[in-house]
This record gives sequence, structure tokens and C-alpha cells, in this order.
Amino acid sequence: MIKDIVTAVFSYIGTTTDYFVVLLLLFGKYQSRKETKSVIIGAYIGNALLVLVSLVIAILLQQVPAEWLLGLLGLIPIYLGIRSYLSDEDEGDEIEERLNKIQPKNILKNVILITFAACGADNMALYIPYFTTIADSTIPIIFVIFIMILTIVIYSAYKMVSIPVVKKFFDRRGDLIQLVVYVLLGLYVLFDSGTIQHIIKLIF
Repeated sequence: MIKDIVTAVFSYIGTTTDYFVVLLLLFGKYQSRKETKSVIIGAYIGNALLVLVSLVIAILLQQVPAEWLLGLLGLIPIYLGIRSYLSDEDEGDEIEERLNKIQPKNILKNVILITFAACGADNMALYIPYFTTIADSTIPIIFVIFIMILTIVIYSAYKMVSIPVVKKFFDRRGDLIQLVVYVLLGLYVLFDSGTIQHIIKLIF
């Protein structure tokens, strides 16, 4: 269980590097108490939906009889981590364009949509392989850990929104942090499911 918890902390921190920048942009634009509340609630709902959808898909995939086949899912975060690191696209600019089109009364709904648009594919690519490797009894603990880390990230973004150097750091180093986490977690899934060991046996 300790191994699963450590991996959960490591993986969720990796998925929040990009989302931290998104939150900085959101808190920078919406600064009234009412608007800030909508951003916070939207962030929790959006992330909760991503985790729950990933969990449902992982449970369905666990019906695959050979565990080593599930381990192949570990290739997905490795691929996405490398692709994101090598990509020239600026996710921050895309989010800012979306923000300029949002009406104040639709902040909550749009924060949820932005969470899915900015983090959906990457986060699910990390969560789904990870959830296939853990025991059902560990899931509630993992959820609590995710909520705690997300709370810290939201609070930190809210407090640091006025510090330009913070956003600049995550703009420059966020992809590298994400690359390291995604590749390491992908390799963990491949090893933990016995995929690499199975392939080595087939070759030799």
C-alpha cells in the first residue's frame, strides 16, 4: 500500500504542473470573491470527473485476462510525456483565448470545460494505467491524497498569481517536470504489470 501511495503522490503532482499554470491564468482574470469561488469549485468538479472517468475505464480494462497486456497502457503516458515536451504549442496562449470568450455568469461551467480541455487527455493517460495496478481497497486513500494535493495546488496558485516569476518558471520547466513523471510512471506500470519481463522472456 505504501508503494501505491507514494506513486499516487508522484503521479498526481506530475499532472498538476500544467494545471497550475491554468489556475494562475484563471485566478489572474477572475479576482472578485464570487468569481474566485466559481474557479475553485470548477477546479474540484473538473478534476473529480477526470479521476472518476479514468477509474471507470480502468475497472473495465481490468477484465483483460492477461495482466501483462494491461501493462502496455504504460506506453501511453510515456508517449504523451515525450510529445508534450517536444511540442511547440503554447497551452497558456490557448487557455487565455478561451478565457477572453467566457461570460462572468458561465465561469463555473467553463472552468470545468477548460479543465477537461487542458488536462483531460494527458491526465487520463496517466490515471488509467495507474488505476489498473492498484487494489480496490487503496482507492479511497488515493482519492484523499488527490484531493489534498489539488487543494494545495489551488491555494498556491491563488496566492502566487501576482508573482510573474512563478508563472514564467512553470511555463519553462513544466513540460520537463511532466516528461519525467510521465515516463517514470509509464515504466512503473510496464514493470509492475510484468509486461517488460514477459517481453524479455518471449525474446530470450
